[in-house]
Amino acid sequence: MLIFDELKKNDPQLRLLAVALAGGLFILLAGLWWVQVVSARKYESHLETQSYRTVRIPAVRGKILDRNGRVLAENRPRYSLSLYLDDLRRQFDAAYGAALAQARAGQKQRIAAQEKILGRSLTKAERKQFSLATDQLKQLRDQTRFQVADSVVEQVGQRLGQPLVLDPATFKRHYDTRLALPYPLLPNLNETQIARFEEQYPGGLGVVLDLQPTRSYPYGTTAAHLLGYVLRDDSSKEGEEAYPFNYYMPDYRGQVGVEYGFDAQLRGHPGVVAVLVNNLGYRQTENVGSQAEPGDNVVLTIDLDVQQAAELSLAAHQGADARAAIVVMDVRTGDVLAMVSSPPINPDYAANDKARLNDTKLRPEINRVTYENYAPGSIFKPVTGIAALENGLDPNATIYVAPSPKDPSHGYVMVGAQSFQDTVPPGDYNFRRAIVRSSNAYFITVGMRTGIQKIVQLAEKFHLGQRMNLPTRQESSGSFPTEKRIRSKDWFDGDSANICFGQGEMAITPMQMAIVYSAIANGGKVLWPRFVERIEPQDPASGEAPTIFPSGVVRDTLGVRPRSLKIVHDAMLAETEDVEGTGRAAALPGLRVCGKTGTAQVKNEHGQLTHWDYWFASFAPYENPRYAVIVMVQSENRGSGGSVCAPIAHDIYEAILKSEKSNEPALAALRRGEQAN
Repeated sequence: MLIFDELKKNDPQLRLLAVALAGGLFILLAGLWWVQVVSARKYESHLETQSYRTVRIPAVRGKILDRNGRVLAENRPRYSLSLYLDDLRRQFDAAYGAALAQARAGQKQRIAAQEKILGRSLTKAERKQFSLATDQLKQLRDQTRFQVADSVVEQVGQRLGQPLVLDPATFKRHYDTRLALPYPLLPNLNETQIARFEEQYPGGLGVVLDLQPTRSYPYGTTAAHLLGYVLRDDSSKEGEEAYPFNYYMPDYRGQVGVEYGFDAQLRGHPGVVAVLVNNLGYRQTENVGSQAEPGDNVVLTIDLDVQQAAELSLAAHQGADARAAIVVMDVRTGDVLAMVSSPPINPDYAANDKARLNDTKLRPEINRVTYENYAPGSIFKPVTGIAALENGLDPNATIYVAPSPKDPSHGYVMVGAQSFQDTVPPGDYNFRRAIVRSSNAYFITVGMRTGIQKIVQLAEKFHLGQRMNLPTRQESSGSFPTEKRIRSKDWFDGDSANICFGQGEMAITPMQMAIVYSAIANGGKVLWPRFVERIEPQDPASGEAPTIFPSGVVRDTLGVRPRSLKIVHDAMLAETEDVEGTGRAAALPGLRVCGKTGTAQVKNEHGQLTHWDYWFASFAPYENPRYAVIVMVQSENRGSGGSVCAPIAHDIYEAILKSEKSNEPALAALRRGEQAN
């Protein structure tokens, strides 16, 4: 009441202030009334015609690096032309309006013509027959919309000097389902096209140059089977399925290899953009819900120098399309330093090279190191030899190999009523000479004396016939007879004899043999193979700790005497250094190599010889083994593991020596730092 008492006083300034406040309140109330009452239906209708669409924005995929930080897989920019249909909305409406007016003019002409024929005016019902139906109007709008877009695309093609074609069905599907997103016109522009577009296209018609990352492999086919490849995949990854994305921007998913096994880490976390669209689907506003988080880098144990040396040597000796596999492993840690599968395949084009992928003989998509099974032949003889030595074999005792009645220049051995021909001349063989000359008869004899059960038990410690759980989507367990199998009624002495020299009911992968020879070299530790060293963030300053995969993880131990392994080492050294040695082509100055050659015949179901599997399995240096090198080549040409595979191993060891010498200054500095601390 005090306010009214003051207003009764004759104070002009106070009354002016009161009038101003009252006027302001009146305007505010009138505005609220207009918005909430008069315009309520209008705003309600406007809101009903708008909605949000969530767009999944992929993260930048992580890199794949070799052990020294060299990039094996990365992302490169890809420039594409895109058409933003929202920018053509006025042209769409104008073209539709003109076409509709023309259609209605035609309608009037048809009505007038009919009235002239009848000599009277048409009734309302008769006129209705000439009206445009709803589906006709929709078809007319679709046609005019496509004509406008097609005209724009044609102009762009003319200025680029490259004809562009707009597919009606694809365009309509995009307009009906993905109108808020740009329509892709021309992907992966080259430098000339980019320059020409920037120079000759002024814009204004909704065509823009988009930048998108795409997967790139700088070294082409190098380590391609280990790296794997990616394919376009816009679906959500694990953990995202609950998020209701309406649209997915182009993304990729690993299919095999490291790209597949570590896809979750490489892919990162996508971002979210919320787009407000009207009832026609056109973009109104856009808000970033969350930023995409880049994927992590995967650092491999592969040494690029050794990897390339192995690939180059294989191609030089056996050709670009050789069916072959190579593994180089650190026998102390299980680190895979090189993994070669041939024929090679370029991961950049792996999904598109259908003719090459469908070649049933070459099968370049198969990782022959881990996925294909082969008869090991004579490279299995050291396993038989270790089992025999552990069970009392005197390595110096000689076994006489009799001449074969069929071919007196070669030896043979009888197992029951079955004859096994040898590849070596008849004569006396002790353990060392039997390894050096690779006598089948000797190892059949000592293996049968030892007993197939002892050999199978040792093979089980090597985990032959078992998977290694590699996360590459390409692994085979191979096969090897179990103790249950050798006790079955349909297992015969001839089956046991075949196992003794690496034939019969057994098949292995080159990776498994790398594990076997690493265990023989390192004193009996059967290691888990490691080809990923660590996973680390792309930004070193992020503070995120890397994930380290431990090396030298022991899966099993052979439990054999060092003496037995030493005897095998000495015999395998003689394989590459003795005059009679079948693996002399692997020898090189400065590195003493222990090796074993192998040749396995492969026959079809009719017993016909189809090809040979040639092997050279080795480790070095003899004094303190650090590296195992396994080389396998399939061929229809007659040869031997010594002539086909040993020269390739020689080149690989040579590359290893060069790599060690180039790293000596860094290693010396590291040792000095350790001593100082």
